[in-house]
Amino acid sequence: MNQNLYRSIHDLLQPAGRILLVTHVAPDGDAIGSLLGLGWLLKTEGKELTLACEDRVPGAYTWLPGSAEIVQRGKGSYDLIISLDCNDRHRMGQVVDDRLAGAPLLNIDHHVTNTRFGTVNWVEPLAVATSQMVLELADASGWPLTESAATCLLNGLVTDTRSFRTSNVDTAAMRAVLRLMEAGAPLAEISRRALDERSLASVRLWGQAIERLQLEDGILWTEVTRAMRRQWSSNEDESSGLANFLVGVHEAKMVIVFAEKDDGTVDVSLRAVPHYNVADVAVRLGGGGHPLAAGCTLQEDLPRARERVLAEARQALAEQQG
Repeated sequence: MNQNLYRSIHDLLQPAGRILLVTHVAPDGDAIGSLLGLGWLLKTEGKELTLACEDRVPGAYTWLPGSAEIVQRGKGSYDLIISLDCNDRHRMGQVVDDRLAGAPLLNIDHHVTNTRFGTVNWVEPLAVATSQMVLELADASGWPLTESAATCLLNGLVTDTRSFRTSNVDTAAMRAVLRLMEAGAPLAEISRRALDERSLASVRLWGQAIERLQLEDGILWTEVTRAMRRQWSSNEDESSGLANFLVGVHEAKMVIVFAEKDDGTVDVSLRAVPHYNVADVAVRLGGGGHPLAAGCTLQEDLPRARERVLAEARQALAEQQG
């Protein structure tokens, strides 16, 4: 972060007494980690905060300190809105409506697909996670790093790098890990809770989804329907992580998991192996992400969503192979 950008961020943060922190719909570990981490940091600075996400916190992250304070809507007016890990305004969902449109918006994100929709935009695609950027802001500002903040931020780094196995992990990322561990963040516990633990219902749901796998010219896809979740009494977030697992299939160049939500919309998780790119597919569908991991939420039924996404994926794969 250069000095001019830091001053712009400081000029927004310093006078703001009441702040709304927002992360994206269908939140992942970095979304929740950066939201909570910045929340803990700003609390030490005496700010009055609301932490919000349109969707509920996935079960894998409810153990993080402060997660119970995350709400689905803001109340009243705010001096500042901070968007975390959202590549565009729509990813904030309905948390930020017309009633709040007049407040300045600080956009903090690491996605290369970010549309720079904020009053001030800090977008750093070289960062492995938005949580890494929050740590950088804390150090630049001289904010004390508590164990609670460090734990939430390390959760973001662990999950967005699949425990530091992604190709963008560099020495800066590992220095951030060391800094957070020195502040008390438990790396082994975070890795176990976020990446390894899952319910029996989740395992059964995955099994049924794996039985439905389809492979077509390098595109591997499956779906999780509402009926499947009802059968195993599982939650909407039980399919989380399935796309990461499936991208290890040798025959797959791109992986797509369609997850039908209770409101009838469809969450689409996209993954690719190195040398292929699913970020462009997600952007064309109104979502975003990284070349190897992206996603979107479609306001249509599962058959239409499947047809639309597969058509975009086929076209993208053909272009990238050509």
